[in-house]
Amino acid sequence: MKISVIAVGKVSDRRLAGLCGEYRDRLGHHVSVEEKDVRKARARDAGEAMAEEGEKLLEATPEGALTVAMTEEGKTLTSVDVARQVDRWMVEGRRKVVFYIGGAHGLSQDVKRRADRRWSLSPMTFPHDVARMLLWEQLYRAMTIIRGEPYHK
Repeated sequence: MKISVIAVGKVSDRRLAGLCGEYRDRLGHHVSVEEKDVRKARARDAGEAMAEEGEKLLEATPEGALTVAMTEEGKTLTSVDVARQVDRWMVEGRRKVVFYIGGAHGLSQDVKRRADRRWSLSPMTFPHDVARMLLWEQLYRAMTIIRGEPYHK
C-alpha cells in the first residue's frame, strides 16, 4: 500500500519539517509513502483560494486512490481506530490512500464532497504545519499498533 499526504504549501518551520520527515521515514519502513505539496493560492478571497487549492489537490491525486479529507468537521478517531482502519485497507488490498490537508482557509467543499472519508485530528485548531506532522505521526503510530511494536503505549 502507498500512503500519500497531499497538502497545500510547504512546511515552513524547519523543526516541524524535520519531524514530518522523521515520521514519514519511519512509516516508510513498513509501507510506501509520499508527500506532495501543491502551491498556495494567490487569490485574496478565501473562497477563491480554497477553490483554486482544491483543484490543485484533486489534480495531484493518483487515479484509483482512496481519499481522506482532514477537516475539522470530520470524524475524530483514536489511534487504535486509525490502526484498525489502515489495517482494514491493507487487508482489502487498497493500493493507494491519499490524505488531504488544506491551506490557511481549509479544504474546499468540492474536495470534502469528493473525498471517500473525512477525518479530524482534533476538535482543536492547529497550524497546518503542525497538522501535517500530527498526521504523519498518527499514521506511523497506527503501523506500530498493527505490527505490535512497542512505540504505542
